Amino acid sequence: MSARLIDLLLQRSRRERQLLSVLAVLLPLALALALLLPLQERRQQAEAARSDALALQAWVRARAAEKAALDAALPLPRDAAGAPAGLSGLEQGLNTAGLRSALSELGSEGGGAVTLRFDAVDFLRLAAWLSSVHPGWGYSIRSFRFEALEDAPGKAAARITLVPGGS
Repeated sequence: MSARLIDLLLQRSRRERQLLSVLAVLLPLALALALLLPLQERRQQAEAARSDALALQAWVRARAAEKAALDAALPLPRDAAGAPAGLSGLEQGLNTAGLRSALSELGSEGGGAVTLRFDAVDFLRLAAWLSSVHPGWGYSIRSFRFEALEDAPGKAAARITLVPGGS
């Protein structure tokens, strides 16, 4: 085989032999670049996705530990929530938080369920009120829906349904 290759090369001019030698070097290099570079890029993307996933997992673990510490620090056990505050108690809490003027609907349904609807409310104030009254108000949140209002930054439309029962 090598004898035939040598004969083939000897039949070529000096310039043709130089071109063939350059081709013999460049062809494997081009193949390596065409095949290996995409593989390397995919590996880098996979490593970045893995590091993102690990960072997210660490963040979730930290939030879970933080929640466990906050739950342990709460003075009320789950079954110590009082009787449901009722419509007047909820309305009084909304007045205290400065949210009563933003309340569009406050109604009761069968079984003691209460519906609160806000067409445009300060989201941060509503969230602060919900988190401050929730442990002892005697209701559980059955459903909630928040929608950001595009024309009013920081405001949201909200609908919250509460049912009697501890948190």
